[in-house]
Amino acid sequence: MMELSDTPAKYLDKFIEDHLLPDENFYTQVNEAIHIICSFLKERCFQGAPDPVRVSKVVKGGSSGKGTTLRGRSDADLVVFLTNLESFQEQLQRRGEFIKEIRRQLEACQREKIFEVKFEVQKQQWENPRALSFELRSRELQEWVEFDVLPAFDALGQVTKDYRPDPQVYVRLIQECKSLGKEGEFSPCFTELQRAFLKECPTKLKSLIRLVKHWYQMACDSGPG
Repeated sequence: MMELSDTPAKYLDKFIEDHLLPDENFYTQVNEAIHIICSFLKERCFQGAPDPVRVSKVVKGGSSGKGTTLRGRSDADLVVFLTNLESFQEQLQRRGEFIKEIRRQLEACQREKIFEVKFEVQKQQWENPRALSFELRSRELQEWVEFDVLPAFDALGQVTKDYRPDPQVYVRLIQECKSLGKEGEFSPCFTELQRAFLKECPTKLKSLIRLVKHWYQMACDSGPG
């Protein structure tokens, strides 16, 4: 594989196509895994919860949702919007209890041999984690697929193609962030807008994002020095 640093500018598009764009098997693999988890979250996850919990929607975020995934990175972010969360503050205060229930139900599915899961313990040490991180494999999947599942307050409601959020959504966000001291904490609530923005962007921008991510990954792998 030609090194990025050795690639002339005029060959960058070819470098991206040959080395960074995911192949068809990748898309099939990740989409199948996403379908399994989305069905689990919508149809089973909160049925046995002590208090009624309703999932309004599950949205694919992260690089998979935005179309900027690198080849070989089998990961997916899923934002699960819950009607029980009625404010940014509630999301911050209660997300831990929903993550705990999601994990409990995933473990039950594993005992029933519906699929296999492996949890990333390091990210679950906090009392009130932002996301549940785990890996999934089933009979339909050849490899493990990494997931981050994030409970979120449905601040935007129904999002259409030409959706323009009510400015009061941002006023409320700014006010609550200031009072809580948690600026930047609630980006999952706006996943659909982030995804729609990148969808309208030219392919060149997504290619640039992939190049930067690849460069950053190389820098991390090489370590200091």
